Amino acid sequence: MKDFVNEDLAAGEVLVRVSLDVKDTFDAAWRPSILNGLRACGCPKNLYDLTKSYFSQRTAILATNSVRVEREIIKGCPQGSCCGPGFWKVQYNSLLKLNFQAQTKAVAFDEDQILATSGESVRAVEKYSNGELSKITALSKNNKIRLNKEKSKVMLVSRKKRKELK
Repeated sequence: MKDFVNEDLAAGEVLVRVSLDVKDTFDAAWRPSILNGLRACGCPKNLYDLTKSYFSQRTAILATNSVRVEREIIKGCPQGSCCGPGFWKVQYNSLLKLNFQAQTKAVAFDEDQILATSGESVRAVEKYSNGELSKITALSKNNKIRLNKEKSKVMLVSRKKRKELK
């Protein structure tokens, strides 16, 4: 990402950096998306079947002195599990594999994604960024990934003077 930004700034480009944050990361992990991701990356059948079994028939129990409530858990990765972060990465990897335009670079760390888009002007980079964000929004909806709008940020980066940015 650093090389991408430095090269574009040296070429006189304007960049928009978008930092995306996912809401309720491990709680929101959608199991069908994880299983699809495992299939897409060529996971061996025995590991795929083990994962499918791991996700099935999971329950949560709340017990008090007089009441016991049991519910089936249909989403999320078990908290504190060794494989939870890996399962999340399998699901989230689909966002990184989107067909971004040449002027866009995407990287992720844990549940955070940074998208950098360059263009010759603020208007151009805004148009490119909005197109890329539309792709991310659609894929997020399909995979039941909720983006946290309050924690997501946008930053304009340029070496041009303010009056030259228009």
